[in-house]
Amino acid sequence: MKIEEISRATEGDTLELEGTVFRLKEPNSNDFDGETVWGQFIVLKDDSGEQGAWLKLGAKEDRVPKGTKISIKGKLGKEYTNSRGKVLRSINNCDYEIIEKVQAPAQSSESSSGSSNGTKDNYWENKFIWDQKVHFSIIRECAIKAVTELAKIPPSKTFLIKVHTEKDYFEFADKIKDYICRKLTSEDITKEFGGEIIGTSKDGTPKVETKEERIEKAREAVGDTEFKPASTKQKNIIFGYRDEKGWHKGIIESRYVEKHEIKEIGDPKKLSVEKASEWIELWWGEEGSDDIGARKQREIDSPRDKNGKLVNALVKGDKTSLVKDILIDEINALRRENFLNDDVKFEEELGYNPKLENLTEKELSTLKGLLKQYHPKDW
Repeated sequence: MKIEEISRATEGDTLELEGTVFRLKEPNSNDFDGETVWGQFIVLKDDSGEQGAWLKLGAKEDRVPKGTKISIKGKLGKEYTNSRGKVLRSINNCDYEIIEKVQAPAQSSESSSGSSNGTKDNYWENKFIWDQKVHFSIIRECAIKAVTELAKIPPSKTFLIKVHTEKDYFEFADKIKDYICRKLTSEDITKEFGGEIIGTSKDGTPKVETKEERIEKAREAVGDTEFKPASTKQKNIIFGYRDEKGWHKGIIESRYVEKHEIKEIGDPKKLSVEKASEWIELWWGEEGSDDIGARKQREIDSPRDKNGKLVNALVKGDKTSLVKDILIDEINALRRENFLNDDVKFEEELGYNPKLENLTEKELSTLKGLLKQYHPKDW
């Protein structure tokens, strides 16, 4: 069916769609009775619209990449309102089949020589080509500003810059512009305009330490601690905070968060801004998308009370409450038939807790079999 036809469906209907994955989240896991279950939120698109869906994955490695054409089959979930006030519905617990895998972009001869097109590493180089007029005007302004600031510094043994005339001023600005455009190296700039003098070379000339060398020394000094720490706002969302209204709980205090997730988040002082963004987006969903986030999805799939216990949860091993109720009724009937209504006698004869509601489905099934073949011990 087409995505535009979903509006006619009702909650719980099983739907089948086909389309292309054009937005997605990284897979996340939930723990159900000791078993790790993986899922991934994607937004499917066809020629009639867009629709969010949760896919069932066998493992994290089974993630579906962007651009993949797939068919899905799942149940339509409840309506919910996103952060922008839009009423949406997602398709949950979807089985999927890949129709067409995403094709890797063809690499040009230029990209094979070390400059791939469209990657993060060469973004600014490509920007020169895409928007040269704007970019070069920005470069020129930056260069002039840099020379203006450098010219204010009085010459000294540790810093020497050759800007004495108006001609020197604009020539230096041109050199900085060429450096930004990668026509000159930092060594070229240092050689012509000076840098930080850190000693004397063997030939008696001043030994200059380049910017790259100073950066490398700083990196060696800080080691693995070189990272951008999470902002105060991010830490408040994840770990909670207190204001005049009282304490506001964070993600780690939610009744729906798993212990291993709290461990992965770790120490607030060691949490980077990138990791904090990933956790907040995973938990509350991506703003402006159909992703309702792990918090809302878990509330729908496995609601919990304020103490974190599953609502209407069954004893481990039970499949449905109806099965357990039927077994209890049958056992009570067999107890009356065998004159075992007395709880003390029942426990002495069979060795089971007379409070049947505390037994698991497996234990109830075994007890039912014993009662069918019951004979008194003194028989």
